[in-house]
Amino acid sequence: MKIIAQKSDALNTDEFFNSSLSKNFVTSISFNVAFTKDEKLVIFNANSIGTAITSTINNSTFNELEYYEIASLESILKSLSENPIKKDIYINLTPSNYELINDENAMEIANRMDNYIKSMKSLMDTYKNLVIHLHSVNRSLIERIKKMIPDVKVGFAVTGLDLNFIDVDYYVLVSNTQNDTIIDMLLKKEKEVIIYILSNYYISYLYEHYLGEKSTPLLQQTFNQLAFMTNYPEIIYKVFFT
Repeated sequence: MKIIAQKSDALNTDEFFNSSLSKNFVTSISFNVAFTKDEKLVIFNANSIGTAITSTINNSTFNELEYYEIASLESILKSLSENPIKKDIYINLTPSNYELINDENAMEIANRMDNYIKSMKSLMDTYKNLVIHLHSVNRSLIERIKKMIPDVKVGFAVTGLDLNFIDVDYYVLVSNTQNDTIIDMLLKKEKEVIIYILSNYYISYLYEHYLGEKSTPLLQQTFNQLAFMTNYPEIIYKVFFT
């Protein structure tokens, strides 16, 4: 069972990594990455994934983003690579906010998406001592990753209950879309299932569902096979494991 600490607004970049790496119960770390206008990969806070902020990153150069809580992915991976404490890394590649695709811009959009993945692959090749997994909500981005970086573990961030035509190594299910039937199906296919916990409310709900008085042996067994991605790793650890 994994506890994956997700970067959020609660801690700045340095505080987040120092805190996550120092805690034994945090097995992995996760953060969000976007692609700037000048094709730089940057980390930004989970609560900044709104359309306006993602669009700002996509349409700004790295230097133009100095007033945001933005960090260069390259600098972060370099720091993690030099740190003696190593933990698996789950990177959410947020898709660019493209305008409506048409015959005139389709090639430009495809090229930018490929450059996005090439930039990610270049960093992964540079820091091979890090175990990095990549996921996204964008199916096209995932399919391109599978072709261009075939040796990386790829995941799909599920925003609904539609898993049709997508085969990946792991799935990130937002806690409010948690579904026992889908989870059971994925586990039987030997896929990693990660529940992303959005709020404190879902911590209580998941505890009652899997470990509470009305739980079942089957649900308790399922719980032991799950990973949890959360902004609240300490709370998860205390509630579920102490």
